[in-house]
Amino acid sequence: MADAIEQKRAGIGDHAQALLMRGLYRLIPRLPLRASYFIARALSALLVRLLSRQRKTVLGNLEVAFGSSLGEDEKNRIARSMADNMIKSFFECLYLASPFRGRIEGKAVLEGKEHLDRALARGKGVIAVSAHFGNFINLGSFMVRAHYPFHMVLRDPPSEPIARVFRFFRRKAGQQWISTTPSAQCQRRILSCLRSNGIICIIADEYRRHGGIPVDFFGHPVPTAAGPALLSLRTGAALLPLFVVRQQDDTHRVVIDPPLAYEPTGNRDADIRNLTALFTERIEHYVRRYPAQWWWTNRRWRGISRGDKHYRG
Repeated sequence: MADAIEQKRAGIGDHAQALLMRGLYRLIPRLPLRASYFIARALSALLVRLLSRQRKTVLGNLEVAFGSSLGEDEKNRIARSMADNMIKSFFECLYLASPFRGRIEGKAVLEGKEHLDRALARGKGVIAVSAHFGNFINLGSFMVRAHYPFHMVLRDPPSEPIARVFRFFRRKAGQQWISTTPSAQCQRRILSCLRSNGIICIIADEYRRHGGIPVDFFGHPVPTAAGPALLSLRTGAALLPLFVVRQQDDTHRVVIDPPLAYEPTGNRDADIRNLTALFTERIEHYVRRYPAQWWWTNRRWRGISRGDKHYRG
């Protein structure tokens, strides 16, 4: 019932944002990529200055993760680069959803596809685990264009007008996805996809207030979605980390790691916790290696204590 109520939200601001996104969809893909990237850089610099609340969240998250090991100038540089990547990724989504998709196609290469192919050869499907990292919003497009039976598991925004726009973009970009609501239908579709030896991808780096498993992320225990581990243990599907890394020239590497090596112990709770910790470690590895590519707007450390302060995110 809560999901249904959420999806009915459609205020004036929601309609205005949806209208703006549709306007950008008609404008941005008609521009050369270089021009759209120039606009993205200008917008990101402006938004970092204007959106003080979001900037505070980003800098607070960086403080929790890195502490004094990063100076203030470096944290601000990461914040600006992150905003730049977010807007570029959205613009690239517009290209892929438009008749001008040829301007962006071919800019993503798969690295480690042999790991995915071997996992699929087992015939039990694959659970890909990713994060709000790099150009993850176009991951579904990149994988479908590489001829994989790839489905993103996605939660739509609570605003119905905005959710409609995102669904339109995904369809036009050729993505396949499974909505998280209603939950019973989501579970059926996930299991059906795995039984047919398909790939589902779960974004697993969000704060999970209900049903989360506390595992360490940058040295702090945070509630983490147990869904990927539960599904892998239930179905025997390989659990495989996968990330989109933006390069300096704005091409993308879709990095496919080997499946997580784990032998179930028979202790269900321990197995779920251990598997959840393993994929969270891989997410942290990539965030540490490419800190400007994780979306630090994610309120990952809500409620943790930091010295004499209580960090809300």
